[in-house]
Amino acid sequence: MRAGATARATLAAASALVLSVALAGTASADAPPDFGDLNPNDIARSTLEDSVSDISPSGYVTDIDPSRYVEELEQEEVEGSTTTVTISADVLFEFDEATLNKGAEKQLTSVAQRLRNVTGTVGVVGHSDGIGDDAYNEKLSEDRAEAVKKALEDELGSGGPDIEASGRGSAEPVAEETGSDGEDDPAARAQNRRVEISFEGS
Repeated sequence: MRAGATARATLAAASALVLSVALAGTASADAPPDFGDLNPNDIARSTLEDSVSDISPSGYVTDIDPSRYVEELEQEEVEGSTTTVTISADVLFEFDEATLNKGAEKQLTSVAQRLRNVTGTVGVVGHSDGIGDDAYNEKLSEDRAEAVKKALEDELGSGGPDIEASGRGSAEPVAEETGSDGEDDPAARAQNRRVEISFEGS
């Protein structure tokens, strides 16, 4: 009888121990974590740092040749005794317009200064790109040449050289507007939109 009582007492003690361990584990799981002195800003900073990855510029930057997309505002060519100053039409006019824009004055004033001592006739020739109807382009290029002629005459005043204006449309391109792949080349078209001012001397 005593042995049975001892066994039951041992079993009860073991059960109580297991129960106390289980309760302690449950209490530990249900208790909120103790962050102590952890600053919320530290948490945000850590999260931000974990979300940032290094990026290699070489994987996203493509080499670009600026000469294909940047057109010179003014070019000059001397052939024998004749000087030809070529000005991009995009500098002088808005798209599809024949009225000089605000930026044209400075450009043409500089050219006019060189024409003051010219004795021969000054030629102003307008050119367009190949987009659109030929007749329309010829008229547009002629109107633009006339606008440049008038601006030069106004700047020179009386006593200046004779100035003649004409338009050639897209008949005399200086660049091929279709690339080797058959695609349109906007940079080439920009080169073809121009006004040429020719005179004797320099």
